[in-house]
Amino acid sequence: MNIADLKSNRIRSIILSVVLVILLILFLTSGIREQATVENLRALGANRWTAFLIIMAMTGAWAFALPASVFFFITPLLFSPLPATAIICVGSATGTTMGYIAARYIGGPWVERFRDHRVTRFLKRHSSFASLFAIRAFPSSPHGFINYGAGLVRIPLPKFLFATLCGVGIKAFLYATAISGSVGASSIREALNWQTVTALTAISLLAIVGHMVQQRWEERDRASAPS
Repeated sequence: MNIADLKSNRIRSIILSVVLVILLILFLTSGIREQATVENLRALGANRWTAFLIIMAMTGAWAFALPASVFFFITPLLFSPLPATAIICVGSATGTTMGYIAARYIGGPWVERFRDHRVTRFLKRHSSFASLFAIRAFPSSPHGFINYGAGLVRIPLPKFLFATLCGVGIKAFLYATAISGSVGASSIREALNWQTVTALTAISLLAIVGHMVQQRWEERDRASAPS
């Protein structure tokens, strides 16, 4: 990943944080809050097909290297943190497997366009468990591209899948905790309780650590590049 990519990821993380705060303020000051109660949202999540549809949507999206990060935010609105984390992890596992298989065993013009993608080049150089875990856990990770890149460079699926579940599980739980702590709040002060603030702080720390680690990887790649 080059410096421009790192700056772009940091900017996206900052923009995402600002957008989430703006949406929270709009939600609390609009009339939507009266209808979007915890009871109504949980009732929607109680439908036996809701979790299945989320998992299938994540699977379909990642099978074609499409974004599915929106489900990290939608799922916690419908389920409490632990079930939401479990659903996201199952959807991530099936989506990761399908995207990996599509890239490694099926191929085709759609897959070949990702062979020289920056994520694929990154995974060629960094395919340890720690690297795979980190790239999954950091905010703003392009998960669909990562699945294809791992398949193209033939990273062993069990290691890749286990690293994915560890990284995504931690990130999903933090998002779910932050969102669940805000749902049903009657004011910004109530929404920013210790549970929400702790989760948001942890997410921010992940973003900062991710930026630092990516910089270190970039410096190491430049140092090892032939002159």
